Amino acid sequence: MIVIVVDEMDYLITKDRAVLHDLFMLTTFPFSQCILIGIANAIDLADRFLPKLESLNCKPLVINFRAYSKDQILKIIQQRLMVLGYDVFQPLALEFCARKVAAASGDMRRALGVCRSAIEVLEEELRDPLKQGQCNIVTFDHMDIALSKAFKSAVVDTIHSLPQHQQIILCAIVNLFRQFKKNATTIGELNRSYLQICKSAHVPAAGTLEFTNMCTVLNDQGLLKLGKSKEEKLKRVTLQIDSSDITFSFKDNQFFQNCLDQQ
Repeated sequence: MIVIVVDEMDYLITKDRAVLHDLFMLTTFPFSQCILIGIANAIDLADRFLPKLESLNCKPLVINFRAYSKDQILKIIQQRLMVLGYDVFQPLALEFCARKVAAASGDMRRALGVCRSAIEVLEEELRDPLKQGQCNIVTFDHMDIALSKAFKSAVVDTIHSLPQHQQIILCAIVNLFRQFKKNATTIGELNRSYLQICKSAHVPAAGTLEFTNMCTVLNDQGLLKLGKSKEEKLKRVTLQIDSSDITFSFKDNQFFQNCLDQQ
């Protein structure tokens, strides 16, 4: 057998889907010895981009891997540190890192990056003659600085500066992607999610034209990307930023936390 492993399969999506279609078809030819394993961030890739696969009897078996939980992140970091034989982090600092990253994205790479950054904060402190000897282990305060660097960005600042209704639109798109496990929607679907949040939050909703104009503004700011369509409500909408930046931006705001919890 020949095993073909394709990572980042999302990047093979072309306008006519020809590349992906041909890859999947390799497994259906008579006497084929190919096994195709595809890895993609879009967990509904097969359903959304290759609708003909099922009719051609080559629809793949889909296995979904959920984001890491706080306990999983903490366990993985602790296991990696066991080989050192000495303490590098205070237990509270590691738990703080795991909890924050799990709440924002569950991305293990980001958690490891934050830990590395926290060590660099400590190293910088140790080089300061006035602070030498005070502490030789990563503390909660070091981790707090590292987490702020990891999540505090121009994107977060931009989100904070948006008018409330544009912020609600960002919450609406995060909810859609989380609920339906996809990474794109339409203006029409996004408007329905937005209206649902406004109704639950008892906030007067903007009209259809104003809503579309707000989406255009978010597109111009690089937060959303709008596709082209003759019908406005069918325009494709994708996020141009990481959804974790949105959840992190509103982590201390109960109103928007409630908006993000809408189902």
